Amino acid sequence: MSNTVITDNGSEVYENSIYYFVDEYEKSLHDPDELYKPNNNLFTGLIKYINKHVNFNRSILEDINILNDIWDIYTDIIYKYNQKPTIEEYALLIGIHRDTLYSWANGECRNTDVCEKLGMSRSDTVKKWQEECALGRYKSAASGNVGGIFLCKAVDKMVETAPEPIKQYGHPQQTAQQIADRHKAALELPEMEKPEL
Repeated sequence: MSNTVITDNGSEVYENSIYYFVDEYEKSLHDPDELYKPNNNLFTGLIKYINKHVNFNRSILEDINILNDIWDIYTDIIYKYNQKPTIEEYALLIGIHRDTLYSWANGECRNTDVCEKLGMSRSDTVKKWQEECALGRYKSAASGNVGGIFLCKAVDKMVETAPEPIKQYGHPQQTAQQIADRHKAALELPEMEKPEL
């Protein structure tokens, strides 16, 4: 499945070089279907391949809108190949350390960091990315995936809780036997009267 778009005159073109390198990497694989398997190392290889060939200029770090556009392309690719987005993999794609993105999300900034030029929007944007990553973990956990459940506990600090018993308002809680005994008279059939002789 190609990552090209069809123009008005019917030509197939790539909207950007990232999609070109996705197709190039996929065509180089012995079994391209492996890319669609969740949590596959081949997909991380694809991300590294894109980084190596696109050669992102560090000036992109000065524009949160460009970084967000790249995030959108990244997540398009992620969902196409049945993967889950992560801040770590996105950092690998654009060639920076993940801690830089986490510090931006927390509103932290070093003197030599470009984040001062990005303003508060950088924190809000990275938090939006983190929420999208969390959604992927929640969906994985909701489907019963043990790894997804573990990640929700470890990363999102979620806890499992026991279900609460259903409360009957207006009546004290009763056992099934108490309810059956209370309605026993209504359920019994009356005895037939014997005719007199």
